[in-house]
Amino acid sequence: MTMRLQALFVLALVAVLAAVGGVLFHVAGPWVGLAYVVVVAALLALGGRRARDAAPPAPTCSCCTSTVHDSVRVV
Repeated sequence: MTMRLQALFVLALVAVLAAVGGVLFHVAGPWVGLAYVVVVAALLALGGRRARDAAPPAPTCSCCTSTVHDSVRVV
């Protein structure tokens, strides 16, 4: 549930940044708009990298020492 909420927040943030970029493009010209796009893309990439690095490790099974990624044999 929280991942879905985070995705919606990022989508709303990108929409607001795109609207501001559109206004800057029309008011200040294409060079300012292009500079704005470069800065925003760099900040979003940096934020994505930091979020990925801060993600918790894969959960482990509580009943044994294996991880959830180990193969399972059905008997």
